[in-house]
Amino acid sequence: MCVIVHKPRDARIPADLLEASLRLNADGWGLMGFDADGELVVERHAETDADAIRAALEAHPEGELVLHLRQRTRGSNEKVNAHPFKIADGLYLMHNGTLPLGGRVPGRSDTWHLVNDLLRPLHGRYPGLLADEVFLQLLELGLKPENKVVLLDAKNSGLAILNRAHGAEFEGLWLSNTRWIDRSRLPLADPPQPQQRSYPADRLNFG
Repeated sequence: MCVIVHKPRDARIPADLLEASLRLNADGWGLMGFDADGELVVERHAETDADAIRAALEAHPEGELVLHLRQRTRGSNEKVNAHPFKIADGLYLMHNGTLPLGGRVPGRSDTWHLVNDLLRPLHGRYPGLLADEVFLQLLELGLKPENKVVLLDAKNSGLAILNRAHGAEFEGLWLSNTRWIDRSRLPLADPPQPQQRSYPADRLNFG
């Protein structure tokens, strides 16, 4: 299901939060946002590398960044399904949740289909639509609470978080969910969704 972490300017993503999130979301990662000078930052990777993630975050300590850690549910774990997705020049999207989309192109995720079959054509026909607050409210209603989307608009130097109220606040950060933050590594107080956890191999018994 993935985890998205929004880091406002000058905030930090604690090491224990990153570790607990990576334990359950190890199918790729991506980063988008703005550095301290307002320049665009975009990275997407098919393979999860904790050291590379830490280095990318440390390179922009004063920036506003959004980190996506993927847990594959639909589509392959190839880079084509990694987040963020480019909708158009300067317009990017990250998604957490599951949508009733997919199948047109085998191996592509539901988010890939959302971008390629819906949002990119809409933006092409109606430039500026994805920056319109009224349209974003409609899109939010269509997504339903279980889906969170972060849109980056480089032209307007802005980030829009859809269904923000259905995420969680943690030490100055916004989390798209708490379910996929390993409670064995970082138990949260009163999480909005019960946390899952990983188990060491010696505790697994399939008999």
